[in-house]
Amino acid sequence: MTAFREHLRRAGERALEALPVPLREEIYVISFRIWRHDSLDWRHPYLAIGYNTESEVRRVLAAGGTGTDPGEVRWSYAYWPLDETTGILGHGPEPGDDPVGAALHLAEIKELGLWYPDPGDDTDEDDEEDEEDEEREARDDLLIAHFDDACVALARHLHTSGKLTEVLGRPVPVLPFDMYRAEDLDQLAEAANPPEVIADYLAWAGAREG
Repeated sequence: MTAFREHLRRAGERALEALPVPLREEIYVISFRIWRHDSLDWRHPYLAIGYNTESEVRRVLAAGGTGTDPGEVRWSYAYWPLDETTGILGHGPEPGDDPVGAALHLAEIKELGLWYPDPGDDTDEDDEEDEEDEEREARDDLLIAHFDDACVALARHLHTSGKLTEVLGRPVPVLPFDMYRAEDLDQLAEAANPPEVIADYLAWAGAREG
């Protein structure tokens, strides 16, 4: 296991331990929001850990009236409060969020050859610029996959280690998502959770797509 992934494990466990005790019985989902210090800079991602509660679902449904879809309110991140004070891991928006995680992630992607410098204007040749753009796009795809894998591995660890059950008294789904990549949500959710834990979410997602 890499130093970065080991750091994510420890930080993820601390984030669960920081969940408000009075709300733990009501928490039905842990949200893993994947984002970046700059929204399209895939070299500097972070993971914001949050949650939603049964009370919040009831509140939103009551405010929305009879036409509001209960499944959408329950499972779509668009309706979640995204109160992520429990943990921001990696290259967070504030310098003090997780400097250790940011440094470990940076060292790892450099070691893997995924890092590239900020795009410069050091050439006037269109062909060279096109080649550089294509290379950055290829590395961006690998950077996305690398961080996704790390977040999924963390979610699986929180399940298999028993930490989720220890903190909440029962397993609940961990739903990773990136608001720029909504099409990846179902795949990430399925990879991050045991089948029995994610069954209700997948049933809703399947019905929505059908």
